[in-house]
Amino acid sequence: MPGGGSVETWQWCAEMDYVYCYLSYYGYKAGKATMDGFWAEMDRLGKDRNPYRAGFAQVVAVAESREQAIELYTQPAEYFFNRCLHVDPRFAAPAGYSTEATQRAGLESMVKKAANAQSLIMGDKTNRGMTMADFVDRGYVVIGSPDEVVEQLNALADDLNVGHLMLLMQFGNMGKQLTQYNTRIFAEKVMPRLKTRFSEWEDRWWPKPMQPTERAELPGFAPKLAAE
Repeated sequence: MPGGGSVETWQWCAEMDYVYCYLSYYGYKAGKATMDGFWAEMDRLGKDRNPYRAGFAQVVAVAESREQAIELYTQPAEYFFNRCLHVDPRFAAPAGYSTEATQRAGLESMVKKAANAQSLIMGDKTNRGMTMADFVDRGYVVIGSPDEVVEQLNALADDLNVGHLMLLMQFGNMGKQLTQYNTRIFAEKVMPRLKTRFSEWEDRWWPKPMQPTERAELPGFAPKLAAE
């Protein structure tokens, strides 16, 4: 169940035994308060802290070295956060978008927080907006060599207690070739080193194939003429 940080969504996910997937788009540092609130609510409702109860969306950019990653992904990241996700602070969280319970819990929209931060950086609007340095400092982007990305994602998993990581590996104006490169390097040099995370927990929510005896039999393929 995708969510942006409302108490009622947490409660509904607990009641239905669904995975809560936080779509922050603004990284693990900004998302920690919301995920802490989610787990506190799970504790209050008597649910276990199985990390697979939660998912988190994170922009990831990996290359052979940190310097190469900064060079390759700066333009797509700046395009994504400064243009695709640019929201005027006055429209980021209109009245009525958050319930009273969510407001009393002190939860604030990540879109609103990011809009306010961007507004301050833009200043008199002659500035070109936030830079890659801003995104890295705020945790919007996990970036670097395979070793560095593994380290950052392990820290994310520990801090947020999240078992389902939803990767944003194509962002902004990133082209097909760079997207494939980012995905391949992650799959070959990062993902294998994360597979043992939370191995002590069962992921009850991950789709599992049906047993052969439970599957419907498919009739043999018999091509026919279009005129028939």
